[in-house]
Amino acid sequence: MTKFIKNVWQKVPGTTFIHAQISKHTDNPEGLNFDRIRFLKAGSFRPKPDMGNIISMLRGKARLYFANGDYPPLRLDKGVHLYLPPGVMTVVESEPETELIHVSPPSAAQAGGHKIIIRNEKYLAACASGKQLLRWILTPQYLSRRIFLHHDQILLSKSGNPVSWFHTTMFDVSGLPENDEGVAVFKMSYNSRTEINICYEVKGTARVRMAQHPYQEKSQLWDPWLTLDKDSTYHLNETTVGTQFVSENSPSPITLRNRHEVQIVDGHVSLFCMFDPAPTGIENHQPGEYSDYEPLIQVQQTSRHTTFTNELAKFDKMVDSLSWAEATDKLEKVYKTPAWELYLQGRSAQADIETTLVKSLIEQGNKREQIINKWRCPSN
Repeated sequence: MTKFIKNVWQKVPGTTFIHAQISKHTDNPEGLNFDRIRFLKAGSFRPKPDMGNIISMLRGKARLYFANGDYPPLRLDKGVHLYLPPGVMTVVESEPETELIHVSPPSAAQAGGHKIIIRNEKYLAACASGKQLLRWILTPQYLSRRIFLHHDQILLSKSGNPVSWFHTTMFDVSGLPENDEGVAVFKMSYNSRTEINICYEVKGTARVRMAQHPYQEKSQLWDPWLTLDKDSTYHLNETTVGTQFVSENSPSPITLRNRHEVQIVDGHVSLFCMFDPAPTGIENHQPGEYSDYEPLIQVQQTSRHTTFTNELAKFDKMVDSLSWAEATDKLEKVYKTPAWELYLQGRSAQADIETTLVKSLIEQGNKREQIINKWRCPSN
């Protein structure tokens, strides 16, 4: 399958929306269908109820109605995300100019969860405990809103792995370390998972390039740079093919895969990405290094992972309850509840973490603090 995909928008007969099929389940290692839907006029969309579905709102407004009135209607705004398990029959009634991303499996066998999950990503910004980052991750290079992680019961890949669903914004590369060619870039290399990156907002100029095998520490050969725009998807789909490599920090050979670089000038790139298998949430992304997530089986055996999951549980409950309350127009009823108090505490902790990050960037003198300031946790 190609590593670079351009949207082809088509009118769907009998509907008021246009549709771009980004990737079919038969074409990708995740074994899932990825689509974008854009409403030209007010209208409806009916997810297939026998499969399981992920819906993420990119822009606009909609209402989701449940058949037989099993649940109250849900208000869907930008930044709201849903997992609908098999057997849940719904219809999405959208206003004009609404756009969403839809992810679905070919059968219910790849639906790992049987519970409806709604998450408003504004509440992810309050998922911090002490110095520990949980779902809203601001770094010198990007902001990651981790909507569904490894332990969330949602879709499975065709390999049976839990997948994750992230909303990520990558920043301008000014002040980042340079590559071997003297160009500041964001370096990534996901050695134990695949990732599909669906770009929907590009400000300034942006491009991506993929490393050619064999991967090398010096004199790496690269495919040509490819320009990113709001209709681009780049797919890191290497699963078994790679380069065996032994480093001082790895006593056993590891296989390097999916090495790539991104350059963004005078702007940013926002996208949605799916990992297979899902990261647990613990990251290793350092400027100037080819970032990766550690192999899942290794992370799960560590005490830091146990601490992470224990802390995350109460924040997940908070995010889910507040997201449901807001979607059903009952948010005022949760004010002063334990969930709301945890939200305020978590948001304050996140703001403190980000203040510390900004101070460290100022000390480094590369002016990265100017890049990330606009992406900091909302103050109110």
